[in-house]
Amino acid sequence: MMLAEGVAEAQQTNAGFASPDAAAEYWAHGTQDTDERTLSFAGADGNMREARLYPTAARRGKATSDGTLLFIHGGGWAGGSIPLNHRACRLISAQSGWDVLSISYRLAPDHPYPAGLEDCRAAYRWLRASGRANGWNIDRIALGGASAGGNLALSLALSLDYAISGLLLFYPVTSDDFGTDSYTRYAEGFGLGRARMQELFDLYDPGKRRATDAAITPLSTPVEVIRAAALPPTSIIAAECDVLADDSRKMALRLQDAGVPVDLHIEPGVTHGFINRGRLIPAADACLTRAATYLESLT
Repeated sequence: MMLAEGVAEAQQTNAGFASPDAAAEYWAHGTQDTDERTLSFAGADGNMREARLYPTAARRGKATSDGTLLFIHGGGWAGGSIPLNHRACRLISAQSGWDVLSISYRLAPDHPYPAGLEDCRAAYRWLRASGRANGWNIDRIALGGASAGGNLALSLALSLDYAISGLLLFYPVTSDDFGTDSYTRYAEGFGLGRARMQELFDLYDPGKRRATDAAITPLSTPVEVIRAAALPPTSIIAAECDVLADDSRKMALRLQDAGVPVDLHIEPGVTHGFINRGRLIPAADACLTRAATYLESLT
């Protein structure tokens, strides 16, 4: 398998960090400052959760942004953080004309399903209720996320009472089918592996509720339910060398069958988690520009 430029070096570098904070600081280096602000909101359990606003550079001199992207970080429902997605949020904000609101949520195994999803729903309600008073554009709201965050964004979108303007998903988890071609081909040696994904599912859903609950595995959502949810135009950006690549392919087909406009892009030669590694992987920032262009298309 031919890996894209910088991928092997990025994997080796990422494996050497002593802590998530060290990794976050390294990968964020060199991105444009977007005057981000640390905020807080009440999670579903009533405790305060951290959020970070990345105001778009294009907003300066304008009354408001073109829209607000609520971004949910990845990490297998059991890890990850706002800082680890700093590069992606900064670049999308700087290039799209949209503010990006990156949120935290309760993590497994201490807080298994549905705690994380409920916190994301609480963040969405907070955005709708308080956004206008804070000067944010809530006339256009898009949901986005990476990996497990993509799973949460999609599940949230399928359950909302209000229409949203867009869905932006980076290599989302959509199924617990560990026998797909991509799970088999990239089971080991490409970063996120099949065994680790099985562990993460068990941490997030120890009671195996996913057998009957499509909010954990959105690919199992019936077409008629997706159609009734009236999902907005959706952009899915996936990595070729990733156990989750077929999750994206199959979800795109399911959405299309339900009449949802979908743009699926599989970036060649890159591995899971690549969008935040643009310091070493040129394709990462190119895909973030693609994401920003998608948001621009919604306005």
